[in-house]
Amino acid sequence: MYHIIMNPTASSGKGAKVWKQVQKILQEENVAYEQYQTSSVMDTKNIVRRLTANADSEHPVHLIVLGGDGTLNTVLNGIEQFEYTTLSCIRTGSGNDFARNVGISKNVSRAMDGILHHPKDICLDYGIAAYKGDGIEGKRRFLISSGMGYDADICEEVSRSRLKRILNRIHLGKLVYVAIGIKQIFTRRSPKAVIVVDKETPINVKRLFFCVGMIHPMEGGGVPFCPGANPQDHMLDVCLVKAMPKIKLLLAVMLVYMKQHYLFSAITQHRCQEITITSEEPQWFHIDGETPGQIQYLHLQCEKGLHIRM
Repeated sequence: MYHIIMNPTASSGKGAKVWKQVQKILQEENVAYEQYQTSSVMDTKNIVRRLTANADSEHPVHLIVLGGDGTLNTVLNGIEQFEYTTLSCIRTGSGNDFARNVGISKNVSRAMDGILHHPKDICLDYGIAAYKGDGIEGKRRFLISSGMGYDADICEEVSRSRLKRILNRIHLGKLVYVAIGIKQIFTRRSPKAVIVVDKETPINVKRLFFCVGMIHPMEGGGVPFCPGANPQDHMLDVCLVKAMPKIKLLLAVMLVYMKQHYLFSAITQHRCQEITITSEEPQWFHIDGETPGQIQYLHLQCEKGLHIRM
């Protein structure tokens, strides 16, 4: 039995179109399934909790998610029994960073054929983000990345952009990230911060541009901030960027697509099991591209045990 978690509004309604293709394949092959259309984050989380709460060796649960990175993150945060829950993904979102990172086909028929007939089972890492700010405090899992500063500023502005919805319809949604990314270089404030990697000596940063902890190499529509990240090594890969002259930041943004941004001394990479970021001023932070609010404290750590089939 497959449990289909569907976000019909993903990528400006693409989710509903993809579901018709998936449903046809399942019916033609007489595959047993149940479909759940989600109406909100809490609705999705509750459905997943209910489905996975009693999973065990005799009653494993297989979830197929039709949605983007946001829906996948919500599902991840609803899983109760990781050991007996398997997760699959059919791409319908605008960013699709998880699918891009692990190599899930854009072709729905090919992706479903892999899940049903030629499955590749892998066990991946995931992260936990604990955060605190003025009027906001919590803890959430993340699938791809979590960070504070520039990349979160981009995510927050993109989430409000009407242009993203328009460009998604013609499959050019990624251009919004590029345009807003360039704009943020000229408008972003970079406050003081303290970074602690694996409880070692604190790194005092006079002006923090951004710091992100990543499970996978790419975020933000395919930007390889941590090209060496391995989602099976039980480690976080961290990209720490200190503020530089704007012309250097512009050049760094261009070089990141060629994986050459670490040529700048103000950009450093770290590998760790946990990292703490404490900012002098509130800053936007993101969890898999979603921006819950502005905070001053963010702690990230790596966990293992997410079962994926593709």
